[in-house]
Amino acid sequence: MKPAYLIHGSDEAKIDQARARLRQRAESESGAGGLEIFEPAEGRGSPDADALAASITSLSLIPGRRYLLADRIEKWGKNQAATVREALLALPGETTVVLIARGKVPAGIAEAVKSAGGENLPYDAPEVARLPVFLIEGAASREFELTPEAARFLLGRIGESLPRLGVELDRLALWAGPGGSVDIEDLEEMVADTSETGSFALGDALIASEAREVIAVAERLIAQGVTAGSTVYTTSTSIRRAHKALVR
Repeated sequence: MKPAYLIHGSDEAKIDQARARLRQRAESESGAGGLEIFEPAEGRGSPDADALAASITSLSLIPGRRYLLADRIEKWGKNQAATVREALLALPGETTVVLIARGKVPAGIAEAVKSAGGENLPYDAPEVARLPVFLIEGAASREFELTPEAARFLLGRIGESLPRLGVELDRLALWAGPGGSVDIEDLEEMVADTSETGSFALGDALIASEAREVIAVAERLIAQGVTAGSTVYTTSTSIRRAHKALVR
């Protein structure tokens, strides 16, 4: 592990995957206390730069490597960024600092990470025009073939949400199997009956963190007379699959 990492960009799914891998490694190496996380309070604002800087330079009683993670630093102001830059210059051994910017990186942070011997990891979402190619490449990485027509069909059905597209690719990989193929005719058969909301739709909406869609899907399922037991099963199945893909 390097002393510092800067993870940034617009691809939320890949950023979340990188964060999940880091958490898994930190807990496997140093236990549950091996990772200290700095996040915006109640999801608003930015992580506490002063608290992070103080933790960087403080002594640790935890054996092994210590991991410090600050998420959503894109909202830091000039003074907050300067505080952390200064702390990175005094980064002690056996400590790894991970800074995550879901958008523009504050001025000077990338240079400070490099000066500390760290690494810059950009994760940018593909442009809309490249999404069909993104899906085809994603299918290939999952060991099945997705035709261009099928990729465009998926985009028309699901939209441009990368987390939801990733979940759908994982599901198609299970359906097709290694070396299999999925074309537009396969997808048309899967969604032939569009009069009712699919049983996995609630899980997909939860995974994508789309609150309004979650409520809308739940209301449609209730109106269709779907039982609570079947909804819990299919929803939990979707979430388990997404979690496995995230930590893969």
